[in-house]
Order: sequence, then structure tokens, then C-alpha cells
Amino acid sequence: MDPWRIYIYNEGLVRFASEPYDISIGKGAKYTHLTNFSINKKNEKYINNANADADDQGHKWSLNALTRHLESVGIDMDLLWSRIYDVIIKSLLCIDGHVQAGLKKMPYKNNCFELLGYDVLIDSDLKPWLMEVNLSPSLATESPLDLKIKSNLFVDTMNLVAMRKVDRR
Repeated sequence: MDPWRIYIYNEGLVRFASEPYDISIGKGAKYTHLTNFSINKKNEKYINNANADADDQGHKWSLNALTRHLESVGIDMDLLWSRIYDVIIKSLLCIDGHVQAGLKKMPYKNNCFELLGYDVLIDSDLKPWLMEVNLSPSLATESPLDLKIKSNLFVDTMNLVAMRKVDRR
């Protein structure tokens, strides 16, 4: 984190609302406005992805499945990803001063890393909107697709971090 090294994992989870959006319904239709899994899984219309290899089915897809779908309908994924990267970098610049101040108090900066979970909404104009950044993203696995993506993320993170033993002398 000093200097910043930002790695963006090339896989993730994509969530869809379990009911189509209808502007006439208003705020009372909680399943049309949210993609939150904890809420949507309670909807009788929610379709769980039960097969990690069929990563484009149900209301939760892999990020690679969404990428394949968007490319198949002619979306420029390089442009979309550059917009998403821009959102991520700007969000980190907002906290840089706080991070650097905290690092000054840490004796072993080489052992410092953070796994962040970004929730980004893509609108109909392909503009990414930052919804939230999770400092402790859930690594719970409630489906085979979750297990596949999150276990690979965990292994890759541990390999990337390659924590070294600290010499306390």
C-alpha cells in the first residue's frame, strides 16, 4: 500500500434483481430495486445458480459470463473495463491520505494488504456507478458458483500476497 499496488481480479459475481424493474410500482417492490443476494434469495422468483459450470444461469452469474454476453451483443468491453478501472482508482485516491497516515504508524509495511469488494452498477448507457466498497467482502459460499469463484480468489490472493515471516530482532 506504499506505494499503492492495485490488482483487480478478473473474475467475480454478477447479481441481477429477481424481478424486472417497473417504474409504476415505486419503492414498495424491494426485489426490483436490489441485487442484494441476502434479500433476493428470499423471493420465490429467485433462481439460484446450482452449477458452477453453467455460470450464466439464474440471478447470479460469473463476471466472465456477463462479459461473454455483453461482447456477443456488441458491447466494447475494453471501454467498459476502462470506465470501471477509473471508478476504482478514483475511490482509492479518496482514501489515500488516510491510508498513508495509518501506514506511518506500522513498523512492517511489507505485510500490509487489503482485499476489497467493489459493488458496481452498470446503467443502460454503460456508465459504472460505485454502489459500495466492502472492506470485508463475504467469502461465504452458498452455491457451487460462489465456491468456484471465491476459493480461486482466496488462493490467488494468498499467492499474490506471499507473506513473509517478520524478523522481530
